[in-house]
Amino acid sequence: MSNTTNAAFETLMRFYEAETVYLSPSGGDFGIIAETLDPECVLHQPGSLPYGGEWRGPDGFKGWMEAFGRQWSSLEVKNPQFYPSGEDVIFSRSHVYAVSRPTGREVDWPLLQFFRVRTNRILELRPFHWDTAAMLPAMRATREDTHAQ
Repeated sequence: MSNTTNAAFETLMRFYEAETVYLSPSGGDFGIIAETLDPECVLHQPGSLPYGGEWRGPDGFKGWMEAFGRQWSSLEVKNPQFYPSGEDVIFSRSHVYAVSRPTGREVDWPLLQFFRVRTNRILELRPFHWDTAAMLPAMRATREDTHAQ
């Protein structure tokens, strides 16, 4: 890996560490995540998801994390693998295990993410979920789910 690619990888590792602390039950300071984000960063989420759309800048990213947290009560990313591509792009492949906050259902899916880095900060993040249609039923409370709580 070149020095630029190493820097991009280090940025991604700082981001994952900060995100893990922030999403932990004890919570954390979003400022640690914001330090890994370019001021012009953009997060693209599939429009079919409750937190879909484009989330811009660190404030937008924080808004996405809050919307994401309303959907998932726990989330674990397992077996991440990283693939640098060029000077400023890294792909990440992993498997996600999560519990839906609205329904309590467990769901898992393979995930591929595209990261673009500029000046040691994340400029663009685009996740590719294997099957968002399979995720949606777990996020929707039914009448039975609502009465069971």
